[in-house]
Amino acid sequence: MADENTQVAPVAGAEENATQENKGFTYYFSDPDSVNAEMHHVVITLPYELPELPWHWHIEKPDDSLKDPVWDLKVNGWVENSKDGQAAILQEATQKIEELDKKSAELDKKNAALDQANDKFDQAMKAMQQSQQVQTQQSLALTQGLQKVAEGQEQANKVMASMQQILVGMQADQAKTATPTSDTKPAENTNKQENGGN
Repeated sequence: MADENTQVAPVAGAEENATQENKGFTYYFSDPDSVNAEMHHVVITLPYELPELPWHWHIEKPDDSLKDPVWDLKVNGWVENSKDGQAAILQEATQKIEELDKKSAELDKKNAALDQANDKFDQAMKAMQQSQQVQTQQSLALTQGLQKVAEGQEQANKVMASMQQILVGMQADQAKTATPTSDTKPAENTNKQENGGN
């Protein structure tokens, strides 16, 4: 049976000492699987006695030494809510999920910032590659230009060598015509003296 409480309340219009007794029946509701700790132990007072107790309703009062009492079906009595209880596990898991959601949102923001940084880096790399390509083309054009200059110098050197050979040949020819050769005889002196005299 439920605990019977006797409450004394003054009746309106009666003498000061006159009281009327109100009877109440106290029941205890416990949902050990609830995430809400308030649902682990709820005191319910009714003005009438229940012929049959609903699910999770109990007549026995939990011990006052229990901080978070819950009804345990295994022991068929009140026990201290443990961290191994389903409600505690569910509440802890819910808190962890909320923390993970916050961390996930932070990571999403960081990933978005990282994506933007990567896009900027990619753009910089493309610009650098284009610059390198232009530099490569310029270097190739410069190399080809220098090669043509070198070929031109080589041709100029050949022309200069030919001109030097021609000049050397011309100088040799001039030297031959300017100096007598041993084949020619000197002109004879017509004033020859025969007998070596005068």
